[in-house]
Amino acid sequence: MVAARTVPQIVTRGPAPNLPQPAASVGPAPAPEYLIPSVARFRGYRTASFRVGDPGNFGPGYTGAGVVPKKGMSPTMSLVAYEPGIDPLTRLGLKRAADMDPIKGRPAFTVSAAGFPGETLVWEYADNAFAVLTPEHPGATRAQVREVAEGFALAPEQPVKLPFKVGHVPDGFWLRAVSPDSPNEFATATFLPTASMRSPVSRRYEGIDGTRGNIQIVLQGRDPAGAANCGCTGYRVVDDGHEVIITGSISKAEARKILDSMEVSTPGDYSTWVPVTEAVPAEYLYKGE
Repeated sequence: MVAARTVPQIVTRGPAPNLPQPAASVGPAPAPEYLIPSVARFRGYRTASFRVGDPGNFGPGYTGAGVVPKKGMSPTMSLVAYEPGIDPLTRLGLKRAADMDPIKGRPAFTVSAAGFPGETLVWEYADNAFAVLTPEHPGATRAQVREVAEGFALAPEQPVKLPFKVGHVPDGFWLRAVSPDSPNEFATATFLPTASMRSPVSRRYEGIDGTRGNIQIVLQGRDPAGAANCGCTGYRVVDDGHEVIITGSISKAEARKILDSMEVSTPGDYSTWVPVTEAVPAEYLYKGE
């Protein structure tokens, strides 16, 4: 059951004695690489030259954020922080290229793989927990990438929430990612079929392959044109100036079932948002089957 899931703990180095390591799983709990994090462990921050956004994308075993320059349009970067115990080299098909000077006393190194610039940096941000910082075209220098990595820090945990609960999802689909943005009263939840959950992730920043039959639920500010302008499979008006749209390769009848099963919170009141562990029934949370 969801309530029994074990949330990996971030541990910082210190003089504490060596404690026994927890088992990889307890009872039927899925491995960390299948769990969408229930908490965000860092916040947006600024360095001398860059702004890192608040965590805005959560998927199996990872939390993602965007990086933009304080001035100009480039270079930009993608930051993905993995849950403890997940090896990003295995996850993304990367090869360790060259060791770099430690980041805050912890290992750091560049990687090599198709689609990843040579400046891509991987570092350990907490015990057995790694982050990957990938420059986007036209690229960033290693000094710029390092500047952003050195600014990264853990913060008090905040729950990952959505402004709705879903009671029905078509058979064979699983929750793959959520992107909540409470300041802008916006959120998405993306579901994939089993075959796509098992296939390798789209490289670089854990992107979702949108060509393989996903279902996406979006809550956003209402477009005055309404359903006529949404290009969607399902549409529902929310009374406080918002709308819910559903896109994907499902029938309108299935989309209607999803919409009818939804309980929508007050998008402008974050206290009404629902923890991601409660927003979707446990049977739609992928466990590696």
